[in-house]
Amino acid sequence: MKTSSYFSQEKVVLLEKYVDLLKKYQTKFNLIGKSTISNIWERHIIDSAQIYKLLPKEKNNSFLIDVGTGAGFPGLILAIMGRKDVCLCEKSFRKAAFLKEVKDICNIKTSVINKRIEDIRNKNCGVIVSRAFSPLMKLVMSTMHLISKDTVLILHKGKRHKEEIEEAKKFFSFTLNLYDSITSQEARILRITNIRKGI
Repeated sequence: MKTSSYFSQEKVVLLEKYVDLLKKYQTKFNLIGKSTISNIWERHIIDSAQIYKLLPKEKNNSFLIDVGTGAGFPGLILAIMGRKDVCLCEKSFRKAAFLKEVKDICNIKTSVINKRIEDIRNKNCGVIVSRAFSPLMKLVMSTMHLISKDTVLILHKGKRHKEEIEEAKKFFSFTLNLYDSITSQEARILRITNIRKGI
């Protein structure tokens, strides 16, 4: 899978610096699964990058939040690709410290919030992204206080995506678009709008 399809050479150099930092801190902070270290580019970076085209345009006084970003996937990748509205939410102090160092060393325009998503009260959340935070039901419940009629959720989901969708439909109504993942035949990208409590 060619990185040139997603990134300019300038961005590749920046991403390589990020990968070097990730590998350096992996033993201390356990940032990603050990089995994925040898395949970081496809498993994490390109997997994160594929949602860029599904994002709504940036708006003034609106932000995109990556819930439980961990090592920075997908939010940090989206920021490197050019989004200027990205907030990285990570409750782990160590992982948040890592993200701040990457941000400073690589000069990436993003913000890092070291809090639980439930404790964030910022208004004007335009986009919520998440890659490995929780099942859909729990994610929606944890972020409902940030969701307005215009908020868009773009989520990476694995082979249990159908079960998660059906569970969430018991408590919430929403408009759903499903997209195939380019990195896994079993995975899907969920684009959710018009979320409301009740059915």
